[in-house]
Parts: sequence; structure tokens; C-alpha cells
Amino acid sequence: MAKLSNFVLVASLCILAVASFVHCHDEVLNVEGKVFCDTCRVRFVTRISEYIEGAEVKIECRNRTTGVLTARVEGRTDNTGSYFIQVKGDHQEDICEVELLSSPRPNCNELDGERRRARILLTKNNGIVSDIRHANPLGFFKKEALPQCTVVLKELGLIA
Repeated sequence: MAKLSNFVLVASLCILAVASFVHCHDEVLNVEGKVFCDTCRVRFVTRISEYIEGAEVKIECRNRTTGVLTARVEGRTDNTGSYFIQVKGDHQEDICEVELLSSPRPNCNELDGERRRARILLTKNNGIVSDIRHANPLGFFKKEALPQCTVVLKELGLIA
């Protein structure tokens, strides 16, 4: 009987040790999003939008009360226009945003003041079980809208 109680005690201590080890590591959240070329200059993705490879983005988190920068991470889009950025720590008390930095395409590198950033919640204390956070698509304007944009906007019922 003494051996069984010793075994239970040792097993309990091992479980607590593992639990505290797991808890002591920084939390990591993964932010995913896309960067597109707004070929119609309409501020949203259309069927003729093009995703941009090699666009640079950054994620910044600032304390909502003091404005102090608490995190900054940069990333680059892959050949599908997607970025995947890991952010360490819980930023429940922060305002976090993904922001466009640059486009490698000279014909599509104009920043839109309204659509150059997207807010994201980087905390696990919000009911989301997944470690992945999805940001809204961000886009650069093409220098001049494509000729087929009129047809696309008619299909969407935005112009007559």
C-alpha cells in the first residue's frame, strides 16, 4: 500500500512539473493574411485582383492606455500573396495592427490611407481556440485601373 501511495505522489508531482513547464513558455499566435493589387482601385478584392509576392508587412502592438510599443514583427508574402507571422506573448491590453510597408511591383505600389492596415486581436482570452488569427486582406492600388474593371463592377451590381 505504501508503494502505491508513493507512486501516486510521484506521478502527481511529475504532472504538476510538466504543467508548470508548459505554462512558463511564451504564448505564440500566428497571424495570416493576404496582400493584393487593387487592379480596379475600388478598395476590395475582385475576381481580377492580383496577389503580390514579396510585399512587406509589419505587425505592431501598442498598449491601449500608454501607447507604448509592446511588439513589432515584420514579414513578407509568398508566391500566393500570403504572409504568415508569429507574434510572441499575449497582447490582450494592446491594440495590434498589420500594416503594409512596401510592394515590389512598381505598377502597383500606391498605398491607400484607409486600407493600409488591419486590426487583429492577439490574445487567447477571447474565446478563439485556434492559435491562428486571420487579418483582412490589404491592398496596394494599381497605377491605373484595368479596362475590364467596368465589366467586373457591373457583374457586382455596383454600376449600371
